[in-house]
Amino acid sequence: MPKDIDVYQIVRTFASRNTLTEIDYRSFAQAMARQAKQGDQSNPLLRDLSINPDTILVPRLLKLAQDSRLALEMVGGDIGKIILPEHYADVFLQEYRRMDENPDVPFPDEENLKTIVPSEWIQAISLESDLAIVAELASDRPVPLYRLVLSEGLKSLVIPSAFVPVKLIEYAVLKVRQYLRRGGNKEFIYNKLLYAFASKEQTLKDAFSLVLTRPYEAIDELRKSSSDFTFSFWAYLSSHIKKDLDKKTDKSPEDLSIYQASVICESFANYYKGKAQRIIDLELAYKALTAAFRKPPLHFTLEDICQFKDSKGGLLLGRYTREELEAWLKDSTTTTNAGLLPEIFIVATANGRRYYVAKDRMLPLAMRLIGEARADLRGKILSEWKRILEDFSSAPAMEDDKAWRRELGIRVEERFPLLDALLKDRILPLVHDEMAAKGEAPAELERFFYRGDLVPIDELLDLQRKTIVADARMLLPFWYSVPILAAFARLFFRKPKQKKKAAKVVAAEKPEGTADRGAAPRDRKKEFAAAAAKLERSLVPSGMSLDEYLRELEGRWNTMLNKEAKANLSEDVNSLVRDYLRSILRSMKAESLTLDRVKGLASTLASTPSLQRIKQHSALVLYIQLYMLRVLQR
Repeated sequence: MPKDIDVYQIVRTFASRNTLTEIDYRSFAQAMARQAKQGDQSNPLLRDLSINPDTILVPRLLKLAQDSRLALEMVGGDIGKIILPEHYADVFLQEYRRMDENPDVPFPDEENLKTIVPSEWIQAISLESDLAIVAELASDRPVPLYRLVLSEGLKSLVIPSAFVPVKLIEYAVLKVRQYLRRGGNKEFIYNKLLYAFASKEQTLKDAFSLVLTRPYEAIDELRKSSSDFTFSFWAYLSSHIKKDLDKKTDKSPEDLSIYQASVICESFANYYKGKAQRIIDLELAYKALTAAFRKPPLHFTLEDICQFKDSKGGLLLGRYTREELEAWLKDSTTTTNAGLLPEIFIVATANGRRYYVAKDRMLPLAMRLIGEARADLRGKILSEWKRILEDFSSAPAMEDDKAWRRELGIRVEERFPLLDALLKDRILPLVHDEMAAKGEAPAELERFFYRGDLVPIDELLDLQRKTIVADARMLLPFWYSVPILAAFARLFFRKPKQKKKAAKVVAAEKPEGTADRGAAPRDRKKEFAAAAAKLERSLVPSGMSLDEYLRELEGRWNTMLNKEAKANLSEDVNSLVRDYLRSILRSMKAESLTLDRVKGLASTLASTPSLQRIKQHSALVLYIQLYMLRVLQR
């Protein structure tokens, strides 16, 4: 049951059915009353419409008139007629249909047709200042009619808004052709133009022939050309026609119409010339933009790209808009040709930054980052391992290749997020394969790839575990390499674990303000424990404790029947988690322990070949996340 009726749509339907643009209100109201009587009379709206249609229609029509969607012709305070915008547009459309049959028909205006168009349905536009804006509008125009204001004091003309720009330039060119066909006008204007195009006589003849014999091709040439001759030809042609007509003291309506057409052609020549120049400038700006992508540092954020400059030091962003830049980037990062990769890649790092990298600079960028990472990590790891050896200790990464590669992966993620993203996204093998197929892959890069994939990270960074251990040993005093002396040193210089624990207790018992360097690890543990307790609430279901949920998850992924084997498997996984977590905590801050970080660490650890064999993998990943939190809290 409708609560209201769409009177505007009803009016449009009534007008279309009866082929009307001007509707007698009384006839319309009676028709609506008859139709309402056939409806459900239990509906108050239909009942009122059938008994007294004015109470329903009048207020709604007045509102539509107020919104300029239709016009009302009042007779003594009552509505006499309903007038649609098409009523006025059709008057001018009729004149342009006459012009299609006879180009000598003058451009129409309100005075000649004795028609006053309501201001809400006609918009005045200047041919000089508004043409560029109006010509770019979509088909949905704000008004049905334009009042085209011409320069040089010429009379304005009225044209359907949908006719701008295509039909308007067609009518103007056809009128110019009519002028050239009269008497000796063609030879007169041609001889005038020969002075301007003395060295292009054949080109001038061809242009004249095109206007006279194939005017629509001449229009298409004007709209799509990038040749300076085309724009100059129309500018000179229009200028000389106007000069010839200026000699006449008593101009006929046809002469004035040709003068208007010449002004229109001249304006369109300037408009399309500016548009062609804009396209050329834009292409040059995009070439400069493409070149800037191939300059150091080879990776750029969107903010960096907005600051790109041309060869003269001017910002490129001024030569294209922000929207055009983003559209160009979208096209460059998604469009491919013949199965090739996009010309630009978006590389997203773990910390949320997005970088744009040109495809042909991807491998040089990776080589540079690998060199920087190797130089940075080797020195730090060498120093750390030297201190461990000095204390006669060891670390999992010093003894096992898998642990060593995990250690390198974590350090690269922490210190070189862009390189980490390139390695994890598997972009480099794809780019290398494409370049190799075209014979453009540098030979020095071959060592980084094996069977279509990257080599392990320790080979990629050229950081061999055994080599670094050996180098770290070489930095120790000579007596570390003498077994007897090393044994005595271990007895006298290595601190027993019990002493270390006692030192921590003493440090903890010191009053506030007297804490020494030994208090820092205790504070750090408290911070990690607090962060882990906070994250626990996000992962453990309500009503369960952390240990209860861990036992439930362990039962899901550890399905071995033998009790001893089952316990050994659980302990192996727990030990692996503890070792992995211990290596990460050396360089990690408590505030960086977020839920996403814990999930990422668990996913990385669970993806190792030894754990991939466990079938209930999702339960294992969640178990690792929770076990990490348990270790941190205890």
